[in-house]
Amino acid sequence: MARTNKRSVWNGFFKTMVASARRLIEHPEQLRQIVDDAFIKMRKHSDAIREIAADLQIILRLIKVWLAGGYKDISTKSIVILIGAILYFLNPFDAIPDAIPVLGYVDDVAVVGWIVKTLKDEIEKFRVWESARANPRPTAHGSSIS
Repeated sequence: MARTNKRSVWNGFFKTMVASARRLIEHPEQLRQIVDDAFIKMRKHSDAIREIAADLQIILRLIKVWLAGGYKDISTKSIVILIGAILYFLNPFDAIPDAIPVLGYVDDVAVVGWIVKTLKDEIEKFRVWESARANPRPTAHGSSIS
């Protein structure tokens, strides 16, 4: 029973974040600021979120490039879920308040980990796209294909 209640609390908080994410898509400037805030919080609390730091970075890069119009091969639903995960991470008063030493980021790690697992194909597709852009293949004529 206790496990179900904890899951319900997390689901409730996350659903609230997803609802906010849906609204944020219509406000790119606010969303850019949220991405910047998440990068700052991630750096500031890197020890507490070590397990998800790399995943969080790729999510933030994906959202940032999507916002700029550079990456479009992702569904709106997936973007909303990724933004919801970022909002959950930024919320200091989520299922386990961030102010609680050691435990404060356990739920953030769990939520981001769950989202990464759920959207692993979308995230991997972005990784491949990002890698191809960073390392374009040379053609026979010496120019590159991206």
